[in-house]
Amino acid sequence: MRKNRNSLFAVALCAVLLTGCGAAPTQEGSAEGSASVESVQSVTVESIPADGLERFGGCELLSLPGNLAASAATGSAYAEVSDSLFYGTSEEAWQRLLDGELDVVLAYAPDSDTETKLKEEGVTIQAIGSDALVFLTDDAQETTLTSEEIEAAYQGGSSNWKGYASAPGSDSRKLFAQIFGSDGTGVQIQDGDDTLTAACPHTQGTLCYTTYLEMQENGIPQGTAVAAVDGVLPSAQTLALNADSGQYPLRTQYFIAVRDGLEENDPAMLFYRWLTSEDGIDWLTQAVSVLESDASADNTQSAEDVGSGGN
Repeated sequence: MRKNRNSLFAVALCAVLLTGCGAAPTQEGSAEGSASVESVQSVTVESIPADGLERFGGCELLSLPGNLAASAATGSAYAEVSDSLFYGTSEEAWQRLLDGELDVVLAYAPDSDTETKLKEEGVTIQAIGSDALVFLTDDAQETTLTSEEIEAAYQGGSSNWKGYASAPGSDSRKLFAQIFGSDGTGVQIQDGDDTLTAACPHTQGTLCYTTYLEMQENGIPQGTAVAAVDGVLPSAQTLALNADSGQYPLRTQYFIAVRDGLEENDPAMLFYRWLTSEDGIDWLTQAVSVLESDASADNTQSAEDVGSGGN
């Protein structure tokens, strides 16, 4: 099998909505996303045709690492990859893998019943990265919260903070329940006949959450700041799988899995082997790193400009 050397250039990923907060009412001029990927190292993967990962999919919140990896592996444009892959909830991705609709999946940890089914089907699964719950405040100054303060805000027990939750059924809300041991319903507001828990008004004393990877892709609303939790800010370094100290506390792993019975040279198997190798994991960690302080769309490329070198 011949080898290809594909280069992933720096990329800016911009959006005007913070989708990690769920179906929040939009506010004029409320959001401005800006993030840039700092990876300029070469990528070595075995030859995968441009259409070789049609049966790859995963969790929507993990679309940034999924699209970057698929783009680099196939030599396809980022936008082309993004439009062709399936992204839903982690539950949907795991089920499609079990149903044989997908060959390789990127998702958060399956629940115990799904994990049992995956083992019975001979699915191979491995952690390749970390994500985290990220909390935003309306205070542009540096804010540090404790895990206990955050939990109290979402249980209605804080005199200083009010918490706004993601939409029911969303992966980010499930991660909240996984990390904190219970599903904080957040503050409810009335919008006509609908009761919403996904509002992110960013008024004084409110907290909103998204995930680190989704924040990398979409940015954060103007006038908000990422809070340090227990004194640690989320970053590629504090979320690294092999970090020995200084880890961000509200973190979780994400996994890649491949179904049983594929040929060794099957594109899905080649992709899985690359991303579970030491080189692949190191590459992915670098690919989702960003310049969080002064990145701007003016001096970086767009997602559509991701360079992969071609096959």
